[in-house]
This record gives sequence, C-alpha cells and structure tokens, in this order.
Amino acid sequence: MKVAKYGSISQAAREMNRTTPPVAKGVKDFECSMGKKLFIREKFGMRLTNEGTILYNDLKGLYQEAKEITKKYATDNFTNTVNIYYDWGKSKILSAIFKEAKRNNIEPNILGMNVENATDLPDYDGNIFIIKSEKIICDKFSLIREVQGFAIGVYAKKDIINKSKDVMSLLHDNIWLCNPILYKSKFIKSLKEQVPNHVSKNKITQVDNTACCSEFMHEGNYIFITNSTIDDFDRDATLTFVPFTKEIFSENNLYFYQSKSPSSALNKLIDYVKNVNL
Repeated sequence: MKVAKYGSISQAAREMNRTTPPVAKGVKDFECSMGKKLFIREKFGMRLTNEGTILYNDLKGLYQEAKEITKKYATDNFTNTVNIYYDWGKSKILSAIFKEAKRNNIEPNILGMNVENATDLPDYDGNIFIIKSEKIICDKFSLIREVQGFAIGVYAKKDIINKSKDVMSLLHDNIWLCNPILYKSKFIKSLKEQVPNHVSKNKITQVDNTACCSEFMHEGNYIFITNSTIDDFDRDATLTFVPFTKEIFSENNLYFYQSKSPSSALNKLIDYVKNVNL
C-alpha cells in the first residue's frame, strides 16, 4: 500500500523504517501470489497497472480499517515500549532516561548496540532511540541532539593513580579494561597510537560487565576506560575517576538519534532529551 501511495520503493521503505530490498521483495512476492502484474517499473519510480489500481482501491478501505482495529486493541506494553540502544558506558545518561521513561509510563528496553551498522536495527514501530559516541549515517534515524565536551577518562585504584605522574603514564604502565564496542572504536585506535611502546594485544582486556571491571581493578594493575561516572565505583573508597585531557581526547561528543517516524511514547522521551542538562 505504501509503494502504491508514494510510487517509490525507496520512499515507502523510509516511511516504514525499513531497508529497500525486503520491500522490493515483498512487492514481487505479492504480485506472484496474485498472479498479476500490479506495477509498471519506470526509470524514476513505479506506477500501478490498471489491475493494480482496481486492487488498490478495493484494499484501501480494508487497510485503513485494519490499522484502526490494531490501534484500538494494541496492548499498553506494545504501544508504550521504547528500545534504547547505546554503544558503551553512558551509565548516568541511561539511568536518567530510564527514570524519565518510568515517570511517563513507558517501558524502556536498554540494549547494547552490537551491530556494525544502524541500518541493521529492526524498527517497525518507530520506537528506537540511540545514544552513541560516534556519528551514524542511516536514513532510518534522525539526529536530535549533539552534546559536546562530554567527560571521558579512567577508573583505577587510588594508589595506582598516585604512583603515576600523569594520565599518559597511567595509560602506559597499566592494563586497559574497556567495553568490546569501545575496543573497536576510533578512539581506542587513536589512544593506542598516542601511548608509546604499549603492547596492545597484551595490555587491553575487553569486559562488558562493570562488576567484573571492579574485580580486575582490585586484583591488579588494571584501569577501566569509560565515559561515565558509575555509582558503584564512586561508593568504593579505593577507586577514583580521572578525566582525560583535551590533548588525549578532543572530540568527546555524544550523539542522540531517534526513529524518523517516532511513536507517541518515543516523542515523550525526545522532548526530555532535547532539554535535559547532561
């Protein structure tokens, strides 16, 4: 119905927050099931055949009725769910957004973004919110806010920090702990280049659990790289957080993205994120 409405598979795919290939396949499969050619493919789009126009007019009313019935009987959990994806760290931000969601009777799912490309995220209901440290290029999502100068640094035992004359020596003399997604980032690649004689294979450990990071730090010369202060660590008198200087990390920005056609539940969070002091 969307392809018939817009006369374009790519525009219909954007409207539905989907990629073009599955939409094109759906049109082809539907034509095969009907045993009729419903569209004429042209250089700059598609238009309905005579048989396609008749079928479209017959189905249009039923399609609208089905949408209204679905909307009427959809459960609260379905309509009020928002999927919040993040790459690494960001504990404070996620906690604040979680609390705001609950205040608005929204059920938030907080999920690690473990796909290489945002295009691979399934978004059928317009309920995706993304927080990343690097920009994404994807027609399915819109940038709603950029926060500059966001702190990033390391947690470590106080005695280890006191032994180091500066952050660079702290990085050079100890084993790094970092989230697996952060490990693959441009930042870690740049950081490794800045720290001389640092054997990356032996001196970087990937950990996606903060409790395990705490165990590592208490057992040996480990430092945890993150962009968010962590309540459990702050309550530990033996640990402290040291921010990186601008010379080490100059582009410490955060990027917030939303589904291009956001649900009503997502819109409530978008208003909060646009205005909250981070």
